[in-house]
Amino acid sequence: MNICGVLVTCEPGKTQEVSEAITALPGVEVHITNEDTRQLVVTVEDTDETFADQQVMELHRTPGVVSAGLTYHQFEPNTDPDLKAA
Repeated sequence: MNICGVLVTCEPGKTQEVSEAITALPGVEVHITNEDTRQLVVTVEDTDETFADQQVMELHRTPGVVSAGLTYHQFEPNTDPDLKAA
């Protein structure tokens, strides 16, 4: 399992719109939204549908995103035989 922490910077006036758009992505969760700095603190995890690295790349392609910088990454091997990768 991959768990990534990402700092997302948004275009002026787009912070809430970007937050809503990326929250809709599988495995993505917005923890902090700061309108003053136009930044979001986000975590991304592997899901049954997609890998975390694919979702991090999707953050870059989201309209209104200026940058999405990886700030944390943890990888743990899958030990659950019932859990399969995407």
